[in-house]
Amino acid sequence: MFWELYQQNQLRSAHSSASRAQASAQQTYRQIERLEEKVDALALACQSLWEIVRESSDFSEDHLLARMEQIDLRDGKADGKMSPIGQSCPQCGRKTSRRREHCIYCGQTTGPAEVFGRR
Repeated sequence: MFWELYQQNQLRSAHSSASRAQASAQQTYRQIERLEEKVDALALACQSLWEIVRESSDFSEDHLLARMEQIDLRDGKADGKMSPIGQSCPQCGRKTSRRREHCIYCGQTTGPAEVFGRR
């Protein structure tokens, strides 16, 4: 009898854990779908902007690739990622964190250093 109660409790616990895992997996799947939609929209915007620039100027793909490499190397690593540019706080003058939009020393709102650094 005690063994049956113990087994039933274990089954309920396993079922509850499986339900939580399934809900978490579904939430993660939805987040991935939203991220893929954002990446697709950004890729479309980048391609559109590039075509406008190329058609209305003398810039070539070589210019674009060279600038991409230059921006990639700003943080000292050629890793295919754009790291936010550190900046000085307008109020206290200290270097601010690249990941924050507020000075960690005085609390002043600094905002991102570049337009694509926004969240």
